Amino acid sequence: MDVKYLLSDNPQVVATALNKAIEEDKQSKKKDKARTGQRYYDYQHDILSNRIFYIDDTGVVREDTNASNVKIPHAFFTEQVDQKVQYLLSNPVEVTVEDEAYQERLNEYYDEDMQLFLQEVLEGASKKGFEYAYARTNQQDRLAFQVSDSIQTFTVSDDNGDSRRVIRYYTKDIYREGKNTAVEHAEVWDDKQVTFFVQDKNKRFVLDDARELNPRPHVIAKDAQGRLLQRTMGTIPFYRLSNNSKETTDLEPIKALIDDYDLMACFLSNNLQDFSEAIYVVKGFRGDDLSKLRQNIKAKKTVGVGADGGVDIQTVEIPVEARKTKLEIDKDAIYKFGMAFDSTQVGDGNITNVVIKSRYALLDMKCNKAEVRLRAMLKWINEMIVDDINRRFSTAYKASDIEITITRETMVNENDIYLNEKVQAETKAVIIQSILAAAPRLDDESVLKLICEQYELDFEEVQKLLEEHDYTTGLQDDTDPPEVGADDATDGQVA
Repeated sequence: MDVKYLLSDNPQVVATALNKAIEEDKQSKKKDKARTGQRYYDYQHDILSNRIFYIDDTGVVREDTNASNVKIPHAFFTEQVDQKVQYLLSNPVEVTVEDEAYQERLNEYYDEDMQLFLQEVLEGASKKGFEYAYARTNQQDRLAFQVSDSIQTFTVSDDNGDSRRVIRYYTKDIYREGKNTAVEHAEVWDDKQVTFFVQDKNKRFVLDDARELNPRPHVIAKDAQGRLLQRTMGTIPFYRLSNNSKETTDLEPIKALIDDYDLMACFLSNNLQDFSEAIYVVKGFRGDDLSKLRQNIKAKKTVGVGADGGVDIQTVEIPVEARKTKLEIDKDAIYKFGMAFDSTQVGDGNITNVVIKSRYALLDMKCNKAEVRLRAMLKWINEMIVDDINRRFSTAYKASDIEITITRETMVNENDIYLNEKVQAETKAVIIQSILAAAPRLDDESVLKLICEQYELDFEEVQKLLEEHDYTTGLQDDTDPPEVGADDATDGQVA
């Protein structure tokens, strides 16, 4: 694509360049792989296009429409993408600041819609290699975020590699020549404004005259008096979240394995259906050819033979165990190279927390890589949010004061945790008894330090508290003995 025309300030020049740029984007290898990832996530595997052929008696290759052709996609990829997203975002992302008023205003933005957006953008990056986050202003004049489909969005960079514009295109029905017609639209965004384009009857992009203001600033609204209000965000309101440095999908390392698994499983089903009955070896067949013979056996279960003919019944042993072994090998490789957690693992039955943690090791590695990129996007989001808060409330908050917390949650063996805590408590009790046994040979300060270390207490704080309290034996001063009344004495003893 010729970048200089897409970066032109002349809308007519940009419109002319859009036709070629969008066509090139649709045919790019990245977008093709992105569509494949989306297709596999939606269970549309290559096995659904599988066809079976045979060579007839004349040597011509023909499609066998009578053979069993089971088509079952196995949704490993869907499971692994959802597993990654839900594991990394199993708990809502928390943003905290010290100022209470600041925290309350941040909470307005980090609501349920924000958590949903984060899951969708991470899911899109995983299955398509990259995804776009888009900032917009809602009806409450508050910044909100949504996903812009990366298959229909691309970035235009200058010679220095800096993003200068983002182009989004989509198909939308409009009323043209007395009927609704699907027409392609395009939007060109920069750091100041957005320009809208639409295809004409000749499939060429032109400025969209149906827009009230075109080009227009990022945000427009009307006040109570009907006056048009305008403002710009000061930056391109798009962020490209990459799945990895090469922007490959999570499908690419395991696609061949999934295809092989689909093939093995489906052809096992085909074999069981096609060979569920005996094979007939016919002598003296009076039919026209073997193709007709095969159809007669399948449909009518009978076949005619001559005087010297006969029919021998043969059975075929299906290699079930071999296919089952191959399926297990493929499944193990899918979870290994997909860096996912295999919930079907059984092991030796000793499911301790160490074993559980080891099974999550690959998924943790994959999520660690994703979390770094997610945090970079959250930094961009927070800068946008803080600018919006400062605009709305005339404050001077800083995005650098925000602390982001992402907490993952895994399954645990509660009994294992209880036993560990019990052992730790018993061990601590033995240590305390040993300290008390050695106390007569140590000074009070050393004993107190050892006890504080076991209970993870601050020695200086504990010592200070002890100094502030007066400890007595409970006895009164001998110079002023208490009076003994009749009710207070028992056998001449003072109670």
